[in-house]
Amino acid sequence: MALIDEVADQCGLFISDLKAQDNHSLVAGILKQIDAEAFSAADWNHFMAYLFEEEETFTDVKQARQACLDKLKPQ
Repeated sequence: MALIDEVADQCGLFISDLKAQDNHSLVAGILKQIDAEAFSAADWNHFMAYLFEEEETFTDVKQARQACLDKLKPQ
């Protein structure tokens, strides 16, 4: 299962609902529980590209997860 599918499933949301800022704290909570190394860097980059509409090129999955968590923090 792809990271985006796993997160949506664990959040109980449709994939399209992951983008909603109202759901960012829920998504962050799930990401904190997920083993970053269970998914490839490409999967993390795809997840972030979808969620934030920005291309990412991380090669380290732990750095990718942390960057994602940082972007999900309330502004």
